[in-house]
Amino acid sequence: MKKNIRIISLIVIGLILLLGFAFQAGWFSPKNNKEEQAKTGTAPKSTPPQAIKAYIVKEEVLEDRITAVGSIASNEEVSLACETAGKITKIYFEEGTNVSKGQLLLTLNDAELQAQLKQAVIQKEFLEKKKARNDKLKERDGISDEEFELLNADLNRQIAQIDAIKSRIDQTKLTAPFSGRIGLRYVSEGSYVNPAAKVADLIDISVVKINFAVPEKYMGKIRKGIAINFTVAGNESKQYQGVVYAVEPKIDASTRTIQVRATSSNQEREILPGAFANINIVLSKIEKANLIPTEALIPELNQMKVFLLKSGKAESVNVTTGTRTESKIQITEGLHIGDTVITSGILQIRAGSAVKVTEVE
Repeated sequence: MKKNIRIISLIVIGLILLLGFAFQAGWFSPKNNKEEQAKTGTAPKSTPPQAIKAYIVKEEVLEDRITAVGSIASNEEVSLACETAGKITKIYFEEGTNVSKGQLLLTLNDAELQAQLKQAVIQKEFLEKKKARNDKLKERDGISDEEFELLNADLNRQIAQIDAIKSRIDQTKLTAPFSGRIGLRYVSEGSYVNPAAKVADLIDISVVKINFAVPEKYMGKIRKGIAINFTVAGNESKQYQGVVYAVEPKIDASTRTIQVRATSSNQEREILPGAFANINIVLSKIEKANLIPTEALIPELNQMKVFLLKSGKAESVNVTTGTRTESKIQITEGLHIGDTVITSGILQIRAGSAVKVTEVE
């Protein structure tokens, strides 16, 4: 009896296990979705096309350009000061006016030097007359060679003394070292000045210098004679032109940049030294280039690719890139004029995915 009960229990446990396996295996489920849909009368739901933006490839002008910031400096600038100490007797310039090179600006009191010069000239004339008499005596051997040479030495020494006095007199006159505009005056007539005293600033801004720096990778492209365009703070709407005339022959180790200097004509005096400048340099220009937005490019391990729109689906194409601008990149191989490049949602798209264009550039 106990044996029969044990057999029946084993049979029941086996049936339970078999039913559990059957449910897991789907023996009691519909054979497939199609049969279930056929019974229920419902159709499968398809994934809708992904909305994307697109860009049509066309020929554009491509400029390889550098942008930089810099500052404006005057062509020439100097703080005027006297070469010697003395009292100012006369000032010949007005503040804020233009002066010419060599123009007399200021004189110091030179009365004592003029008196010394007059005395030296009188002594020179006396020695010259004495030398003339000695020349006649020399012809008749009426004077020794030593006396004759001493007289000539005295005369030459007197001539040198006159030149020295004239040089000191010239130092009492302040002249303009170059043509330009004179600034504010810091001295007055009658005041005593020394060589450390500043008289005024003289600035030449008929031409201005533009100082700026570019990254070291452009050291082979920046050279003397290359043209630049720039704007200055306060008048960003007007562009000025300049030409590079000097490049520092070394790279700044701390900033990894190259110092560059350009000049620009400033005959209207519109550009003032010290102004902030935005510089734009066009290194090269391609009239017909295939450009696409940079966001359309997909970098991969050893290549670049983009997705093209073909018959409502995304198609992957490998491309070769060229020059990059702020918002676009040149495609040298892989694309043709008129191709439609997908520019949005490219991380979710796969080759063959259905897409729907919402915006075209």
